[in-house]
Amino acid sequence: MLSRFHPDIAVLPALFLFASGIACADDFNDGFNAYARGDYETAYARWIPLAEDGDVSAMYNVALMYDQGLGVGQDKVKAVKWYLIPAEKGDISAQFNLATIYDYGDGVSEDNEQAIRWYTAAARQADEQAQFNLGVMYGSGEGVDVDYERAVYWYRLSADLGHVAAQYNLGYMYDVGRGVPEDKELAFAWYQRAAGQDDYDAQYAIALMYDEGDGVPIDESLAMEWYELAANQGHLKAQFNLAIMYDMGEGMPEDNLAAIEWYTAAANQGHLGAQVNLGIMFENGEGVVIDLVEAIKWYRLAAYQGSAEAQYAVALLLDSGQGIAEDNVAAVSWYKLAAEQGDPDAQNNLGAMFDAGEGVPENDVMALHWYTLAANNGNAIAQNNLGALYLAGDGAREDKVQAYKWFLIAEELGNEIGRKNRVASADSMAATDIAEANKQAQEWLAEFENSR
Repeated sequence: MLSRFHPDIAVLPALFLFASGIACADDFNDGFNAYARGDYETAYARWIPLAEDGDVSAMYNVALMYDQGLGVGQDKVKAVKWYLIPAEKGDISAQFNLATIYDYGDGVSEDNEQAIRWYTAAARQADEQAQFNLGVMYGSGEGVDVDYERAVYWYRLSADLGHVAAQYNLGYMYDVGRGVPEDKELAFAWYQRAAGQDDYDAQYAIALMYDEGDGVPIDESLAMEWYELAANQGHLKAQFNLAIMYDMGEGMPEDNLAAIEWYTAAANQGHLGAQVNLGIMFENGEGVVIDLVEAIKWYRLAAYQGSAEAQYAVALLLDSGQGIAEDNVAAVSWYKLAAEQGDPDAQNNLGAMFDAGEGVPENDVMALHWYTLAANNGNAIAQNNLGALYLAGDGAREDKVQAYKWFLIAEELGNEIGRKNRVASADSMAATDIAEANKQAQEWLAEFENSR
């Protein structure tokens, strides 16, 4: 992922310090002194006549006051008007500030072509932020056709001047081979330069390279060091990956307390996986005393973000009444959300709720529907349940071939009850029907294996 700073952070509060003519120097200096003591109204009153008479320094200062709303109401249209002449005369700050207003449509209509024009003017005078912003615009196709090679050109100029985000982005371009041939060594070198300026994206990128052996030998200890640097600055993915390493004991002895600390940091920033993993740790007592209330809290946060795993976990706790009052109606709602995302366990359990009439009216047709989805997704319990429905003719016509087929599939996937049911169902079946059921089961198993 590339970085981009909002250009407004580089709008310079600096003023022109000198008037362009001797005759107006006193008024100009009076304005500067007023500005320095925070009397912006007086500063504006001194500079506006000079600007109207064509003093370029005063024009820039008036533009800046309109830009930032100092001593006058903020008015980007008037800021553009007063920046224009200084920009055309080559003032780098006016060029850059004009570009940012057009770039972001800040008080004026967004105009990426004008933004490109004025960023280019400033960039050619070695303004590193303008060079960086041009790299972003060429890389994303803002106001120009996407041109990764041109993006790299501007990133390199900015990076050479020490711009940290440009250094990171240049590293990324080498990392993925965008606009330049892929070169992990150069990617690593640019990431290091950015990381040396405490850029947490670069620190994370270096950690990931060591973690995955991407361009460097796998080194879990170094990966952990770089993850920690980024994590301590609040980098979300670094916090999560660091938690995983402590949780799994990668690069160090397993440390569930440290894992919980970093999962919590990431979870509090909304990381879905961290929220799920915290739920699991509190549910199972990994590094903490079992706390189902805390587990449900984290599962719910992830469930509301759409995690099927968390939705299923919430449903299961509501279904069983563990850590929370049993509520089959709510359990059905959560099972359904997870089931609709394809979670086979949720599909099976939702089928079971319809089968038993728990939280919903008993409905064999709906039970058959959800068992079938779960069974075809490889859930052995659902396969056995589906066989039982076909054997009894619940929700569908009685079909002993289908019943035997699903019992056999469940057995092959390790379900002991499926084996017992297959043996029992065979007693009332003709040999030809058993052969057909065997054939269908083997075909399903072969297809299922190929799809994995």
